[in-house]
Parts: sequence; structure tokens; C-alpha cells
Amino acid sequence: MEANHIALALSMTRNVVPGDWSRLEGTPGEIWDLLQSDDGLSQLGLGLGHEVGPVNWGAFDDQLARATACDARIVSRWDEAYPWRLRHVAQPPPILFVRGDVEMLDTAAFAIVGTRAPSAAGMQLATRLARAIAAQGVAVVSGLARGIDTAAHRGALEAGRGGTVAVLGTGVDVVYPAENEVLFARVLEEGVVVSEQWCGMIGAPHVFPRRNRIISGLSEGVVVVEGGIKSGALITARWALEQGREVGAVPGFPGDFRSAGPNHLLKQGAFVVEDAIDVFANVRGLGVGWAKPSPTRVSASTSDALDTEARRVYDLIAHDVDADDVARASGLAVGRVQEILSRLEIEGWIARGESGRFARR
Repeated sequence: MEANHIALALSMTRNVVPGDWSRLEGTPGEIWDLLQSDDGLSQLGLGLGHEVGPVNWGAFDDQLARATACDARIVSRWDEAYPWRLRHVAQPPPILFVRGDVEMLDTAAFAIVGTRAPSAAGMQLATRLARAIAAQGVAVVSGLARGIDTAAHRGALEAGRGGTVAVLGTGVDVVYPAENEVLFARVLEEGVVVSEQWCGMIGAPHVFPRRNRIISGLSEGVVVVEGGIKSGALITARWALEQGREVGAVPGFPGDFRSAGPNHLLKQGAFVVEDAIDVFANVRGLGVGWAKPSPTRVSASTSDALDTEARRVYDLIAHDVDADDVARASGLAVGRVQEILSRLEIEGWIARGESGRFARR
């Protein structure tokens, strides 16, 4: 059985939650064997520290059939194709359903979000901003909602280069809102559609805030064009801050409810965005020569245990960071991180700046 399908079955096992994935022991094949019997489920539960099972095999077969029908790929955290930025956020989704160009999830990316009820000027700016960012080969990430999200996807597609990533709060086989059916089809052809929701699932209010953590998690940074204080766009910005992403905002006229969110972010220290130059000046990961960190660059001369942890640490050094930053993101002890950073510095893979923070060479 394919590892990603085993991950799907595990996700459909009663009482197995995303947080359990960090405590899993054994290969996907071994876990698959445990899912087949009551004794195996008991053994799995002992390892996780709580009772689990059984698997909803009917739902499992249904999801495999639905994914096949819409040509969706199931990508789990066991898969090398799982987006590297998303892999390093707190409790990343165990599995994703992906339609379109899965490799785009690992290219330079920036998110543009905002209200579903924008002004005409906001729509124009979002379109122009997305077009300019995508023209530099950067994928534009948004949620395919009406309003600013729609403008962002359209602007990116007009550039004909960087592409666009649509993160849905529905199944990847559900077009929502229905008015974006044509845009949905274009994104499938020229970009990628991704969701953690089961195929066939329709939109529900409680799902979209969690969807927003994937928008920010896939991106180097987020800009809010327009939105209220309690809008989904502000939720995305908060996720971005928790994930260590850069946050920008388009300043708006005081008193306009659509400006309340961006202006609030600016007061909290977000960078001002008036055009794409502001984005590239403030988000270092979008600069010329951006590339996905390659774990193979870590010296093969280290021990197996150090090699695994060293790759994890090296992958997290996308910007200037210190040992505390890496420890929080990696889950390793600060002392262990300091030891690995010193080793990587000696071997020439990273450099320490005058401030004592590290960056990749």
C-alpha cells in the first residue's frame, strides 16, 4: 500500500489527531499492519498514549475514489513532495489533497489576502500587486474567495510566469464560490489547488480560519489589502506572525471599515505595501536566487543521528535566525541546536553574522 494512502487511513482512524503524528513510531508499512486488527490498534494506541481505532474503511475507499475521479494527488507528511515551508509550522496538516502542479508548492511564494467585499480601488491594487509579484517568478497564494482573493489569483495568472496557489476551505473537487468556476479551472491549468479537507466537503464557517494557516504556511509572507479587524484576512496575518512570516498591509483611509484591519496591522509593526517593490524589499525569501533548501548539502560525514537533526536545523535557516528561533521551530533542545549550528558553521554550510545570528551561505 502506498505511504500516502496509509496516511489517509491513519487520518480516518478514530481518535487519531494531527498532534499524534509527532509521536508515531515505525514505518508506514508497519503502521498499516497495525491498522488491520484490534490488537494492532491497541499497540498503536499504547504508543500514542491514548485509545485509537477503528479505521473508517468505507470513508477511506470513498476518498480514494473521489481523489482518483478528480485527478487529485494525496500528499502526506511522509512524502518528499510535502511542502517544505508547511512541514515546519506547528502541527502541519497530516495530509493534503493537491490538484495541478504540486511542485509549485515548493517555489518562492507570497500570499495576498483581503475582504470578500472590497472597494474598486482595492481590487485594482490587489490585481496589480499580484501581477507584478508573479512576473518575478513568485507564486501568489490566496484562498479563491470572492473579492481580494479573486483579484490576487487573476493578477497572478495575467503575469503568465509565477503561477498561483489556491488554498481551499472545501474539498479540492468543490468550486466555492460557484461564481469562480472559470477561475478555478484556470488555476488548475496554470497553478495548483490544495486543501486539507476531504474531497466532496462543502464550505463551513469553522473550517476557513484553519484553512488560513495553510495560506500563510505555504508563503514567505502575507499582505492584507483590505479587511475588517475580525476578518479572515486578519486571522491569516496572525497565523503568519505565529509562523515567523513577514506581514505587510496596504494603508487605507481612516474610518473605512475595510481599512481597519490593515491600519491595525501597521500600528503593530507590519510593513507598508504600496507596490511590489515594498514586498521584495521586506521579504528576503523572495529575492533573486531563491531556492528550496537542500538537505543533501549537509555533510555526509556526520553520524546518522546528527545528519537527521542537522538537516532539520539547516532547513529552518531560511532567514537570519538564532538558536532560540531554531529550537522553537524544530522542537529540539536549545543546547542540541547550538551544537548542530556550531558543527554546520565549522563545515561551511552556515555563517554567523556580527549580531550572532545565523544565515545559510
